[in-house]
Amino acid sequence: MPLLNTLEGLSFRFFGKIAPAFLKNVFEFGNYLQRANMNIYPETYVSLMFFVAFLTLPISIIAIVLIYLLQFIPLIFLVPTPVFVMIAFMLTPMSKASERSQRLEREMPFAATYVAVMASGGIPPYTSFKRLGEADLLPAMSQEAKNLIRDVEIFGVDPLTAMQKSAKGNPLDIYREFVGGYASTVIIGGDITSFLETKAEELFKTRAARVRAAAERLGMLLESFIIIMVLMSLCFYILFSVESIYSTGMSSYSGIILYTYVFTPLLSFVFIYLAHGMQPKSPITDWRPYKAFGICAAIAAAVLMLLTNFLGIMSVPFLAPLANIVDIPTAVAIALVISTGPPAIIQIKLSGEKASTEKGVTLFLQDLTETRKTGLAPEKCIETLSNREYGSFSKHLKKITAELSWGIPLRKVFMDFVKRTKSWTTQIVMFLLVETIDVGGGTIAMIESLAKFCTTTQEVEKEKQMAVKPYIMMPYFAALMLVATTVMMLTFTTQTVGLAGSDATTTPVDIDSLLVIFSTSVIIHSYLIGLVGGKISEESVAAGFKHSALLTIIAIVAAKVAPSLISFQGG
Repeated sequence: MPLLNTLEGLSFRFFGKIAPAFLKNVFEFGNYLQRANMNIYPETYVSLMFFVAFLTLPISIIAIVLIYLLQFIPLIFLVPTPVFVMIAFMLTPMSKASERSQRLEREMPFAATYVAVMASGGIPPYTSFKRLGEADLLPAMSQEAKNLIRDVEIFGVDPLTAMQKSAKGNPLDIYREFVGGYASTVIIGGDITSFLETKAEELFKTRAARVRAAAERLGMLLESFIIIMVLMSLCFYILFSVESIYSTGMSSYSGIILYTYVFTPLLSFVFIYLAHGMQPKSPITDWRPYKAFGICAAIAAAVLMLLTNFLGIMSVPFLAPLANIVDIPTAVAIALVISTGPPAIIQIKLSGEKASTEKGVTLFLQDLTETRKTGLAPEKCIETLSNREYGSFSKHLKKITAELSWGIPLRKVFMDFVKRTKSWTTQIVMFLLVETIDVGGGTIAMIESLAKFCTTTQEVEKEKQMAVKPYIMMPYFAALMLVATTVMMLTFTTQTVGLAGSDATTTPVDIDSLLVIFSTSVIIHSYLIGLVGGKISEESVAAGFKHSALLTIIAIVAAKVAPSLISFQGG
């Protein structure tokens, strides 16, 4: 980029002399820039930091002048702008290194499996890295492989030295151990195949341990969210109800509206973001439930407008009887269920199909290993297994068999299946199987190793699901308690005030209006609890659609039943 090159040249001309002293005495950027894969000299980066900070110095001067002239204190936050710029430059390499590490950590067990399986068939690891450089399913590992190949084929570095350099400059510890360990094993003349298989198994064990630890953290996060949401909501509802009953002249309605439609959605978004950062991520997202949600949300908005006479703005004569039957909380609940009900059904169907396909692929590889031992060619083994039952994978296997019988190349057949499926795990396993057959000849040892690692992956997924399963019911208890407690508290308080009588300090209490406002609020809160609960427990906001729909139904039923549980009569 010409502009960036110009800025780097100007910055080094002005601040190049003080950059080495800064690197030596204040902050060492070298290792961070290398691990962040930022191709810039540390001295140039420091010079650019000082130059950009210098360019923002007029902002600080103008802010000081305006503070002095206008006495506008909030401008004080603009005074240290150059300092903020320098801090941003310091944090950027750390942030990029962390992102690089996270992306690579997700793919590392599968990349190690690929190298180990290929090595069991006599394929050198460097050749495997060259193949990984073309693997679109492993983008982070593909980039690392391309950097390694660049050092070998362009800069003339020997493969072992290039691997040691790649390991040294990588922020992920398991990558450094795997790649650097392989280079050391070759140098000392150790058993390469045994080392690669052992390290691949260790990576899956490490992944399983990290998944369990992440599940525990997610459980604590869900508990924290429910505690904050329920207790905070109850406290606010008590304050708002008291303000409404003992009116002091200030409108409490604006406060409850602000809390319901601004604060709690923001709080839910924060917890969804935190959960997303803690969870193991998949590079593939099935957008079909979200597209359905967008369509259903538009329909739900139209239904809400019709059921509420366009929020009371205008009256439609033929809808008047319906508006008299359906109150606002019920209309909101109907709209929320419409927005998430159909997407929830789609998500449940897709999730079940995905799980069935992954399980079927694991069983298929196990059977393929045994069938291959009979001496049949891989294509013939696949044809033989096409009549067996493998869940949702069976229909795909029959299509694969038919295409192979038509003479279509095996790689094209399986790559077409990879494009059709939305399961990243299935895509990786099929990619490894194609590479095993296409490059390594599909030997028994290679397919057996692949089946073993696929089984390990399935076990890790089961452990993850079992770890978060106990937390699924927590949002339901929380929503039920929130709705029932709020409605019963409001009903009890207003009836108590009604028995005590009105005086100069109180105003007439409109219990119906308060019940409408608070019931609508807790229904929306229950809906949000479902979304967050689905994200935390099942790693997807789409998985929260079914929880939101059910919690909305539970909330509206509880809001209608709770007032009848209080029978308070004065003597």
